[in-house]
Amino acid sequence: MQGHSAKRLRSFTSRKGRIAALAAVLASAAALTACSSGSSGAPSASGSSVAGAGYFKGKTITLISPDSPGGSYDTYARLFAPYVGQELGATINVEDVPAAGTLQGSNQMAGSAPNGLTIGMVNVGGDIASLVEKQPGQNFNMAKLSWIGQPAAIPNALVTQPGSNVQSFSALLHPSGSVSALDIRNGIGDMLLRVIYGAFGVPYKLDTGFEATSALKQGFLANDGQTILEAMSTLYPLISGNEAKPLLVIGPVQVSSYSKALSGVPTLQTEESTVSLSTAQKAAVTEALTLSNLSDDFAAPAGLPASELTTLRNAFAQAAAQPALKAQALKESLPLSWIGGATAAGQVNTALANSSSISPYVK
Repeated sequence: MQGHSAKRLRSFTSRKGRIAALAAVLASAAALTACSSGSSGAPSASGSSVAGAGYFKGKTITLISPDSPGGSYDTYARLFAPYVGQELGATINVEDVPAAGTLQGSNQMAGSAPNGLTIGMVNVGGDIASLVEKQPGQNFNMAKLSWIGQPAAIPNALVTQPGSNVQSFSALLHPSGSVSALDIRNGIGDMLLRVIYGAFGVPYKLDTGFEATSALKQGFLANDGQTILEAMSTLYPLISGNEAKPLLVIGPVQVSSYSKALSGVPTLQTEESTVSLSTAQKAAVTEALTLSNLSDDFAAPAGLPASELTTLRNAFAQAAAQPALKAQALKESLPLSWIGGATAAGQVNTALANSSSISPYVK
């Protein structure tokens, strides 16, 4: 565009012509800037603002959330869908597929045609744990998925019942008996809890008979178990409503959305420094920390052409930068610090390479 504009300016011989041409170029640039900034407020269905978006314009994209409504996957999917649709000039429909932990939804996404019209969110940490356990049901190669990016590195928290006899993480290290825990099989919390409890030597009994986050929270509120470990995007309403007491933070505690709720709560790193762990146990805890940051990634099926993948990555990144989306995320207490697709893909591959360190605790 700049080269073409320069040729136009050189074609004018009069000063008046040069000024008029320059004014036209500046007006065009201003219009493009206004379109891409999202400063007009709510998303509009008209037009696209991402280079290469012509392929998607006017089409319908299915965004699969591998969990029930109200979970972090569903919440982030619905937060991004209208704004990414605006960037692409497309319609994005969110479809919740809650079954088999998160595997059914991810299998459906990964098994779709690699044309960019079916994308989804992936529970990276839980899926890697399933690989380590050699659990059946995962029908895709994580290393080959087309990674679009991640909304933010979301902290996870270990919480207990407010009336439980275990009211601190240090108390968990010397319980009077086995600690009862609840979780979703193949979920990120399931993996983290088993690694942390295993590495720290906490005796526990785990019930993973929950198919979705909503059922897990209901079971916890019904006192079916003492502890659960989940993403703060799921636990924040329980903690802020004094229905759950946080014992431990796993991940980035500086996230402003949750800093008040997690004030004074010890981190996994600080607790690790207070006990004597073996080299293997420390490696497992380090891998758990890595995986805890990889639970809400956007991806598309393997084999998506580079042009479509680049367009989707750019659309999500520009949507994440829109003031209206940022304001909505803040209102819903959702962390937002976009991590690009190339970086996310590298993090996944690193986590896969080091996944054997958690095998003693999740098998």
